[in-house]
This record gives sequence, structure tokens and C-alpha cells, in this order.
Amino acid sequence: MAACRLSILFLAALTGCASTVTSLDGRQLRISSPEFRSYVERVFREQNEVATALAFAQTDAADGSELVALEDDLLAVCAELNELAVARRDGRSVSMSRQATLAATAPACEAAVADVRLRLVAL
Repeated sequence: MAACRLSILFLAALTGCASTVTSLDGRQLRISSPEFRSYVERVFREQNEVATALAFAQTDAADGSELVALEDDLLAVCAELNELAVARRDGRSVSMSRQATLAATAPACEAAVADVRLRLVAL
């Protein structure tokens, strides 16, 4: 029984270490908070908007291979955040440890979205 309690405390401490993320604007967000849910939704929507803009830019470009590579990179960086967003959308439960792992990728996705957005403006 003591070993079980120790394992639970260890898991709680481990999860607690990764229970916040820092957004691009420097805000600390707890992954269990409504603010984090809003943040994930916003980053997810922005990523979709930028991916759509990339798709349209590819059809307008004479050689869209650079844009295709940029889109592939964006989707790779945001894949785990998309997994979290889809799970929440579908009402699937995600363990706290998995949420922490997926959530930790949100700032990288947010940064990639901002970078791609700037590149699109430069076209």
C-alpha cells in the first residue's frame, strides 16, 4: 500500500512538472485550465488558417515545392497539438501524462505558425 501511494505521489509530481506551458507571448498556462483550452483552440485554428493559405499559395506559385515543404514542416511541428485538439473535439479522454506531453508542443506549433505567416506575407 505504501508503495502504491509513493507511485501515485511520484506520478503526480512528474505530471505537475509538465503541467504548464509558456505561450509565445510569455503567459504561463496550466494544461488543466480553461485558458489553456482556449490557447490550444486558438493555436489549432491559426495553424489551420495558415495551412489553408499555404495551399492557396501553392496553386498560385509557379514552383510550389518550397511551399509544400513549408506546409509539411508546419504539420510535423503541430502534429501532437493536433492530436490533442482532435481528441478533445471527439470527446476522447487523454491521460494527464499524455496531455502534458502533447501540450508541451503547443508553443513550438504557435511559433511555427507565426513564422509561416510571416513568410506568406513576404511572398
